Amino acid sequence: MSEIALRSAREIFFGPGVRTQLGKHAAPMGKHALIACGRTALQASGALDELRGSLEAAGVGVSVFAEVEAEPSLATVERGRVALRESGCDLVVAAGGGSALDVGKAIAGLANDPDPVTLASVAGGVGLPCIALPTTSGTGAEVTPNSVLTDTQTGEKASIRGHALLPEIALVDPELTLSCPADQTTWSGLDALTQAIEASVSTGANPVSAPMAEEAGRRIAGSLRHAVQDGSNLQAREDMALGSLLAGLALASARLGLVHGLAHPLGSLYHLPHGRVCGALLPWVIDFNLSHAEAKYAYLARGMDLGRDEDDLVNWIDDLADDLDAEIDFAEAGLKREDFDRIIPPTLASGSTKHNPRPVDEADLRELLGRLIG
Repeated sequence: MSEIALRSAREIFFGPGVRTQLGKHAAPMGKHALIACGRTALQASGALDELRGSLEAAGVGVSVFAEVEAEPSLATVERGRVALRESGCDLVVAAGGGSALDVGKAIAGLANDPDPVTLASVAGGVGLPCIALPTTSGTGAEVTPNSVLTDTQTGEKASIRGHALLPEIALVDPELTLSCPADQTTWSGLDALTQAIEASVSTGANPVSAPMAEEAGRRIAGSLRHAVQDGSNLQAREDMALGSLLAGLALASARLGLVHGLAHPLGSLYHLPHGRVCGALLPWVIDFNLSHAEAKYAYLARGMDLGRDEDDLVNWIDDLADDLDAEIDFAEAGLKREDFDRIIPPTLASGSTKHNPRPVDEADLRELLGRLIG
């Protein structure tokens, strides 16, 4: 057996209503919290006021950094670090979708780093404590030691990593996802589904990560359509939230694969939602990987109650993307052969690609990208 690495938040609390425990958990950690969140969603849902109230009732002061955008940039993290210092905060509460969690974790993890944040930054020092509250079921960022950020000067999108990016506490409350709109539920859900499948077949998959990835896939497969069709369906939201959490725990140990290696440069270059790109690429990458992982995909299909073999899994994913209007015509989105040289190097350099079950080289990527545009 190869080495197994386990990475997670120090404590994880899951279930409807756990968000109300925020103040109780925060008070022993700090006196003044910076809430890092998006510009509108958390405020519009009323969740920001609720979280602020929980903190203040526990005697914790509150400042708000509501500047996190989709596909967050290094500059956003820098502004957050400035806000942290100027307000005298000693604790970060990261609340929102994957972007808000990634920014909040980076602000906390790099709080004491004197250098500017770059995509080469490593959060290996001692940062400030962070409490993560996801409002979408997608990235599992509440339990992973990385933050996905974009360098707007170069257009490059990549993960910074380090143990200081792991939150002290994750409060995963499915009720926080009830206000998530259908399109965001779709994109985040496809990301979580892809993470579950890729973690299952990754070269880093192990006896600890595999059961979590498989259970994540089963729950997401049974609930994603229901969560999109009826956002108030709490049972579907619970299954999606738990599936996303389990997929995050699995990938933190096993890593991912070629879908995520490709999704970052494609999404960044053509301004496509990350989860949508993942869902669109997944059938192509499964087909590419069959020579090395056919039995694993067939096992997943059976575990997710989708059929008996890998073809059933691919057909189900295709039907899901069609039902959710999530398919992508990559040529129409802008992909062209002259862009391949911009896409291939970051894909090959990605840690996700390096954990793909089938080894990947430049010729493989040129052929696969060519198939995407016909």
